[in-house]
Parts: sequence; C-alpha cells; structure tokens
Amino acid sequence: MLLEHIIMCRLVMGNKSLALSEISQACGLCQQQPRLLLAHRPQLHTLLGLYAMSMNCMEAAEAQFTAALRTSQERELWTFANLNLAIVYLRAKREQEFSALLERINPETLPSHSHSLRAAAYYVQGLQSFFQARYNEAKRYLRETLKMANAEDLNRLTSCSLVLLGHIFLSLGNSRESMNMVTPAMQLASKIPDVHVQLWASAILKDLYRMCGDPVRENEAFQMHCNFSQMLLKDHFQASQMAEHNLIQWTEGSFPMLVGNPPSTSDTLL
Repeated sequence: MLLEHIIMCRLVMGNKSLALSEISQACGLCQQQPRLLLAHRPQLHTLLGLYAMSMNCMEAAEAQFTAALRTSQERELWTFANLNLAIVYLRAKREQEFSALLERINPETLPSHSHSLRAAAYYVQGLQSFFQARYNEAKRYLRETLKMANAEDLNRLTSCSLVLLGHIFLSLGNSRESMNMVTPAMQLASKIPDVHVQLWASAILKDLYRMCGDPVRENEAFQMHCNFSQMLLKDHFQASQMAEHNLIQWTEGSFPMLVGNPPSTSDTLL
C-alpha cells in the first residue's frame, strides 16, 4: 500500500499528527470494505504500533505489534513487528521479554530474506549491547549494520547506526571518533529528513563542542536541539488531542468510534 509507506515517512519526519490522520483514512477505507480489512489488518496494527512508539505509548505499541503478529502470516511483516517489539522491550528495560524474542530476531538465523530487515536486526542487537554498556560488542553489531545499510542505500538505518556509534564513542570519552560518526549522521538525517536522529545527534554535538571548548558551536548545537525538541513536542501535543488517537487502543473487533476527547497522554511528553 502506497499510503503505508507515506505514513511511515511522516513518522520519520516527526509529523505524527498527519501520520495519524492518514492511518485513520486507511482504517476508514478498510471499515467500508471488509475484504480490505481482512487483507490489511496486520499492516494497520503495525502502523499504529509505530505511531504509538513515536508517542511513547509503549503499552499500546506492544499491544499493536502483538495484534499484528496474531493476525499476520506474512514472514516479512512478522520479522518487522518482532524487531519493533524488541525495541519496545529495550526502551522499557524489560530484559526477560526481550530475551524471549532473541531467537526470532537473530540476524544470523532470520527467517526473512530481506537485507534491510537483517541489517535492522544487527542494529537491534547493537542497541541491546549499548544499553548493557557492552560497547565493543555494540560497535561490532553496528558496523555490520552499516556495511549492509550502505550496500542497500538504507539511509535511515545508516544515520541511526552512525549516531548510536557516536553516542558509544562519547560514552568512552573518544570525542574525535564520536565527531566522525555524528557529523555524517546529522548530514544524512537532514537529507531524509529524520527529525528524531537530528534531535539525538544535536544533543551529542552539543556535548562534543563543550568538551572541545568551542562555546559558539556548542550554542549553535543547543539552539538546533531546542528547535527540533519544540517542533516534536508541539506535534506530539497536537496528535494527543486528536480523536483518532483512540485508535491505538484498537486491537480486535470493530474500530472505535472516533468521537469525543481522547485519553490524555500529556505524561508521555518527556
């Protein structure tokens, strides 16, 4: 579905409210034609899971990805949903649930033939190692991701891997290597554009310029970070006030009525 790819692009660009409107349109089309709903239900759950993740609604994201796995028999979608579910567990520090998923997202034994999903699986392994402060192991996984992502022109995966490597080198006190990773990550993210990677990279750049004793560039990076942060917070609030936000609670049966005030998600702003 073309709309499916457009929605994912909106989320990457930090335009959650527009993505939500388009998810609602897709749900409306499926509601009118039961055959469409039968065919595209797993994709709708996956999109809602990605939206919920972007809104920091992790319980809803988990429920949506689980619903996608329950309703799909497509190998690629299964792998994609499992990889995102793994990130949900990592962000929530739910190591037991993440460990239970490991076999299904192991890049060496991945059931998918997709190079992009295999590269993403290495990234998730690198992310886990980073959270556990196993930095050398994380670097090994992320370099594997970069090798595959560069070969396939997977710009978002490349920028995410570069900025995470930059974060790792910063944690190790290696400011030069960190700068060598974060600078191209920022350039690539601005071309996509990926606001979330730009937000992350600008925060690291701010710290790097402070370490280098460059207050002018430190202030520029700080202003850039503030601008990206304000843009995302404004859109986050706008999306949370939309009636369509209720869709993240839909995991089975008919679609919820999109009327009235949605539940508050103001506690997820930070």
